[in-house]
Amino acid sequence: MNASENEVVKLKMESADMMARLKISEHVMEELKRENTDLLHRVTSVEDKNKVLEARMNTSENEMEELKIESAVLEARLKISENEVEELKRQSAGLFTAPVRGAYYFSFTTLDTRSGVYRRVYLYHNDKRVLFSYNYSANIYESVSNSLVLQLEKGDVVYMVLPASYSVYDNVNDYTTFNGFLLFPL
Repeated sequence: MNASENEVVKLKMESADMMARLKISEHVMEELKRENTDLLHRVTSVEDKNKVLEARMNTSENEMEELKIESAVLEARLKISENEVEELKRQSAGLFTAPVRGAYYFSFTTLDTRSGVYRRVYLYHNDKRVLFSYNYSANIYESVSNSLVLQLEKGDVVYMVLPASYSVYDNVNDYTTFNGFLLFPL
């Protein structure tokens, strides 16, 4: 074998070796492509799951905000209801409580169906007597009325007192009344 034949054999061997290495590289490359495809699917799946979780979290956050708003509304309604119950208790006890600082007008009327009796009623502002009405009924069905304007602070209380041994008459027709209202805030 001469030098050029040796060279050809050597080149063929190198070529065969390169072909083998190329086949191995192609095989490794195909394996890496499969792994990359698998990883891409897994990453896409995780991203999809993250999107679903983010959507759920956003929904949950929105629901939480709605619940907070609803809770605040319910708390406000409860406070209003509690205040209304307290006001009804005061009203049923005959107490007027000023909701704001201002000038208030008050009036009352009493009736007695008997003759020959004395009537006396007092109007109080925070436990201080500010008005009193006294009457002797010479005839039956006599009424007495009086009124005044008071400057009240928020929370001040105004009420009527019927002293012991005195009486007034009332029925479903509301002959005996006590009224108060805000003229203007101060």
